[in-house]
Amino acid sequence: MPAVLLAALLAACGGGGGGGSAPIVTAPVPAPEPVPTPGPTCAVQMVADSTIGAGKAAGASVLACANRTMGEVSWSQVSGPAVTLLSAHSPTVTFEPQETGVVRLRADVRLAGGTAESLTTEVTVTARPATSFVTVRADHSVRPGTDTSLRAWPTLASGETVSSIVWTQLSGPTVKVNTDDQRLLMFNAPAVAADTVLKFRATMTTSAGRQDADDVFVAIERQVPAEGSLFDMTARVHPYVAASRHAAVLRGCTYDIALYYLDNARNNFCKAQVLPLLQEEAGAGAVPTVEQVMGRVLVSHDFLGANFEHFLRTQDPHGDFRRLLAGTTAIVLGSHVRPSFYMAATGAIYLDANNLWLNAEQRDVVTEVPDYRLAFDDALNYSTFGRQVKNNDYARRTFPSTERMTRSVDELVMVLGRLLYHELGHSSDFFGPSQRALNPSLSIWANVSPRIGAATLSSDVLANQYPLTSAEMFGLGQVLFQGTTPTEEQKRYTAADVGRFFGSDRASDDYAYSVTGANNSREDLAMLFEEFMMSYRHNIQYDIGFTNLFSEGMPASQVLVAWGQRGRIADPAVKPRIKLVLQRIAPWIDPSAVDALPAPIMMRPGVSWDGNLVLTAGSATSGLSARRMVSEEQRAERLRDDFRKPRH
Repeated sequence: MPAVLLAALLAACGGGGGGGSAPIVTAPVPAPEPVPTPGPTCAVQMVADSTIGAGKAAGASVLACANRTMGEVSWSQVSGPAVTLLSAHSPTVTFEPQETGVVRLRADVRLAGGTAESLTTEVTVTARPATSFVTVRADHSVRPGTDTSLRAWPTLASGETVSSIVWTQLSGPTVKVNTDDQRLLMFNAPAVAADTVLKFRATMTTSAGRQDADDVFVAIERQVPAEGSLFDMTARVHPYVAASRHAAVLRGCTYDIALYYLDNARNNFCKAQVLPLLQEEAGAGAVPTVEQVMGRVLVSHDFLGANFEHFLRTQDPHGDFRRLLAGTTAIVLGSHVRPSFYMAATGAIYLDANNLWLNAEQRDVVTEVPDYRLAFDDALNYSTFGRQVKNNDYARRTFPSTERMTRSVDELVMVLGRLLYHELGHSSDFFGPSQRALNPSLSIWANVSPRIGAATLSSDVLANQYPLTSAEMFGLGQVLFQGTTPTEEQKRYTAADVGRFFGSDRASDDYAYSVTGANNSREDLAMLFEEFMMSYRHNIQYDIGFTNLFSEGMPASQVLVAWGQRGRIADPAVKPRIKLVLQRIAPWIDPSAVDALPAPIMMRPGVSWDGNLVLTAGSATSGLSARRMVSEEQRAERLRDDFRKPRH
């Protein structure tokens, strides 16, 4: 889709040590299992591991034959030692058996044309490896054009380290892989004429000379986009509540490769009477119930819906999220949605599953492919850092991708809560509380596009009354968030220069400058709302700082702040802007609450980003709190997190 059109329809955000001299001890490495060749009458075929060691990941996948298209899939366990099937509605299921025995699985499949098939497979689970071994997580399915990842997880005997992990592709069309991190394989799924399996092997060698290998497969589902398709690709999702009022139309109206837009007269968007805003279902002026919200949820994995529901029931005591969700048509929670975004064309929000996992097994299904925009600033001469702070300390823990971790639903506030305030700020910009009575005979897009053309959205009012004025920051925004090649002048900007440009304007975050032109205030509004709500409801302040150029591995003490500020939303130039936003998209909140925000605090130039964590209003000094006595490894992980601050 042309970039200009997409911008109009979207309001988007967001190895171990060396080996010794011991001889190589090689564990039996299995030969690649053949991928079955479909016969002339084949409708569905199955590919699965036949044997797996306990403690390793096994997988099974169903594939539609020839030019058929897979419809609904449901996996169940028939017999054998109990296993957990996290992806029970995906063509590919993965599980990690802990006991020996034979696990028998059944897949009930319905093709797009209505043909129903049931297939079974057996996976023999042998004894857990007695020495060091490697497990690749996790087998899964994707669609063409999807960026995806696989991670190798070593389990090491005492005293051993990883010398190397080597990846090999065993079957399927050859893909270009990224293995810069030897434990992580990333690639873009290729176009396929029929459902296809790609099989990979990770072979680990330890410092003791031991070798072990594990195989994994990724199934590629055939997908043919329509001309003018709204999406380059879509991930497989299904209604979380199968019997909900709008379950039958949720996917087709909001997240389907068949949705197309050629122009306002030639598109197949659903009419509002088919999938209305949630406000219509709740009733005019009413706050939707959790049950009504969950009836609008599409998920790639059921645990995402369960975690989202738990979050709404426990972390939304004021009803903010439900009030805001009333201005949406659907909530899509996907393991391969990255970055998160809101789309005015469908009225739905699309959220990255990385914000929703609660344990290591759930995290395994979330792609590790980074946000594509992170490389856009590589040619600049400064770095931007950001973090959430509470009581002069980090508001949240770090979650290194190399560790098996859990987190509580309370901790989701800092990631999912922040994200919801941002994306629902977008949705309420387009469909505010007083603008949700729609013409049912028109699509969501046809209902809102005249207001976009007339520049009457809340973000337009914000830009008219309190415009951002820094041409330098708007120029940098195009580099940082749109991928424009920087000019020679921009390459010469220092962190102090950028701090001067930013500090003299009235944005709360540099992401406010991510879009130019008529709709340049969309992200400005969303950032103002996000930061205010996180401070107002959760006492969390945001830090923003510009430093010398950061590179991976740089000691924290060498990352020096040239300009930085905590709680910029309470700056006198910013406060009136937040009040305007609240009046228009969150009228249940008294705008006078803005005046009670903690006063902003400037960081100390020349002091490291790390050294500016503990700040005291009116003081020229900062220090370390007892709670911050962390290791250098933890400090480095925090630095990476802060450098890769949220891009919505």
